[in-house]
Amino acid sequence: MKKLVQTIFIIFIAASAAVIVYFYFAGKKSGKLDTPTSSRLIDVGALPVAADSILDNSTKTKISSPIPIDPNETLLDIYTFNLDYDEEEEQILVIRENDDPESLIRIIIADYSPFTKRWTRSWKGSTLVTKAKTFQVSVSDLVGDHNLNIVCTGMNDNNEQTMTIYWKVQNLDSKFVDAFMPIFKQAGSTVLIESSERPDSYKMDQSNAESWPIFVWKEDYSSGNYLDQIREQWVWSFSAKEYVLKNTESIPGASIARKMAESILDGNEDTFKSFLNGTWYKESIDPLSSNAQFITFQPQDESILFSSEDIIEINNWESSNLTRYGLYIASNNYSVRNLRRLMDIELAGADTVNVRIFQDYRIKADISGKWDGKYRRLGAELAKAFKRPLAMAVNSKLVLSGTYVSEDGQSITFDKQTYKKTDGSMTETGIYNIFELAGQSILELRKDDKTDSSTQRKTYVLKTTEKPYPDGKTGSVLELKESIIGILGPESTQNAAKVFVKLAP
Repeated sequence: MKKLVQTIFIIFIAASAAVIVYFYFAGKKSGKLDTPTSSRLIDVGALPVAADSILDNSTKTKISSPIPIDPNETLLDIYTFNLDYDEEEEQILVIRENDDPESLIRIIIADYSPFTKRWTRSWKGSTLVTKAKTFQVSVSDLVGDHNLNIVCTGMNDNNEQTMTIYWKVQNLDSKFVDAFMPIFKQAGSTVLIESSERPDSYKMDQSNAESWPIFVWKEDYSSGNYLDQIREQWVWSFSAKEYVLKNTESIPGASIARKMAESILDGNEDTFKSFLNGTWYKESIDPLSSNAQFITFQPQDESILFSSEDIIEINNWESSNLTRYGLYIASNNYSVRNLRRLMDIELAGADTVNVRIFQDYRIKADISGKWDGKYRRLGAELAKAFKRPLAMAVNSKLVLSGTYVSEDGQSITFDKQTYKKTDGSMTETGIYNIFELAGQSILELRKDDKTDSSTQRKTYVLKTTEKPYPDGKTGSVLELKESIIGILGPESTQNAAKVFVKLAP
């Protein structure tokens, strides 16, 4: 009887294992995923020209949708966000309806269910944007109620900036398809959200916070000054469940002659590009200080340079759209293609412009707004202060010979024009040269690597001093600081200087 029970138990275990293995491989074959996918690299066929043209020429990748797209819809882009603080992310599809006479950009929310392991179309909304290259989506809690708002920005066919904001409906019984309602839709020369720091009680989910106001700049039709504007302040109203107009104020433009303003803002994109061509410095910072910030517009090379003490960033000038007061520029980082900047450049005076930069929130980098502000053209006289004489190298009369040893046991032996460097079991040989550059002695070591056809070179700023020996003689001390040679002379690296003492003869 005991053996029978054991036999039945073994058969049961074997059968259970077989069932587990079967369903495991069946799941593999079905290709169903346990987690949502958000890849943009799946090829679903050629995109229409209108959609394909918005992708960067150097990184054209055909995007795919996790849900079926209607026949009248063209997929332009995909964003991924977690809109409801659950474990799964949602995707926001950017589309255009082919039969829409206004050609408005619209968004669709695709929601993933871990139970059905499927994506579904959950909600669809419209925006005021018509120019696809200027469109971007971000999510943020503007209201201060711990719920994310969907913020859509871009330009329309009237060359105005637009902003459309959706708010999650606070109704537990509502379906996801009805979960978002429009709370702000405006267009103007500029539309900006004025964000501020939220208190710790809000960050710890202990309280709500004040909502952020929105400011809209529009043309002042009642003014005789070509550059005068009006600024509207919009604030959130819980009772109205939307942003409402709080006040309007006049914003005087620069005192620039109307004829000159009209010649720069003549409705021709190339005219304003020519006006921008060159280097501009941030007016609020001394351009000769270490904190100076510069933006260089190079329309002929289709590039924009951002430079300061600790950064030089090159952006590709993707596209431009005229506005009433200047240009709206779309650009992307030369090195990091997904890092995009949308720039609103407005004429502020004969040699000044106002710059506002809208960062693409898909990449969380440099979103401090430090580049926003008024910029003045770098004139010829001021530019002279930045000129530096080029560093010219000349041969040095300094001669090195013998063996030098460091405290950590490294040694360098110089013999005529060759050197031998040892560090434990590692040995390096090659030729060396000493020259004077920008008032400093430079030691150049050219390594000969027989396993590599290329020659490796390192340069050091060289300082020599004398050290007395006990017998009354003196020996040389070398201090080597690794450097990089530029057109203005040696530039030190982060590596610390190393001291070598010559062995006594």
